[in-house]
Amino acid sequence: MRRVLFAIAVLVVSAGGCAPEDGAEFQLRLGHDQPMGHPYHLAMERLAERMDEATDGAVAISIFPASQLGDSAEQIEGLYLGSLDLALAAFSHASQFCPELGLFGAPFLFEDEAHFAAVFDGEVGAYLDGACSERYSIRLLSTLSSGYRVLFNGERPVESVEDLDGLRIRVMAGEADALTWQAFGAQPYPMPYSEVYSALQSGVIDGAENEPISALSNRFYETAPHLALTNHLVLPMGLFISEGSLEALPEAYRDALWEAAREVAVWERGYVAQRNAEALEEMRDRFGVQVTEPDVGELRERSLHVQDQVAERLGFPDLLDDVRAAAR
Repeated sequence: MRRVLFAIAVLVVSAGGCAPEDGAEFQLRLGHDQPMGHPYHLAMERLAERMDEATDGAVAISIFPASQLGDSAEQIEGLYLGSLDLALAAFSHASQFCPELGLFGAPFLFEDEAHFAAVFDGEVGAYLDGACSERYSIRLLSTLSSGYRVLFNGERPVESVEDLDGLRIRVMAGEADALTWQAFGAQPYPMPYSEVYSALQSGVIDGAENEPISALSNRFYETAPHLALTNHLVLPMGLFISEGSLEALPEAYRDALWEAAREVAVWERGYVAQRNAEALEEMRDRFGVQVTEPDVGELRERSLHVQDQVAERLGFPDLLDDVRAAAR
């Protein structure tokens, strides 16, 4: 019943959200959970433009930001149900449907941006696409990046690892996130992203973690003015498409979509790094956010075992080996 109601809700919102573009033979609906102006949204606008150009207007992508079509997990479910065509979602949210993706919530997994690109633009990315297709009939077109994630909280400045003790931190759905914050000494508190602001405001949680641009875009600094540069995770953001929606496109348009998705991912990875730096500076200088730098080396030492722990629990130690090998 929940799936049926969700499918109906998505169709209603889609029908009222935007009108079909004149001359478009194929109408694709795309959802994500960030507001307009966020790098994710700008990347998806770029994708829509590329597809419009590549297909002479035959493929139109309508974008629904800010969880208009449900939270990320519901959007992934919408791909499976056929009520949504594309979704940009964190791997952690999609991992309940494709467990291989759960590995990538492990902390300090990537040595640098080049390592991230080597993983997702190479054999590991192709393997994950195949796994998602086999398990849930969705395809992984490309992988974008959050940039380095940081902690923001309303309780106290985090100058050292000890300052994390007992803080109630919102975490994503993946098991790795909870294990990471437990290793840091905090209390993980799973909840949907759309509820974070109100939970910070009401004191249900003390803090949460995300990249700086999301903290700025969502005004989390208003209720959580202490920001710590933990840099513990680079979150992969998957651009997923329903297998049915992909197969409905002519081969030439499918090829154009794969190419556009990969080009947009490369562009976004560079752009999000720039915007994160700018967002951090703006929160500090304009809004008085207190920025601290705890010892990242100590955080890494405390939590490095989580990589192997998650890989063993999920049953994918070979996948972890492949990710590590891509750095060489």
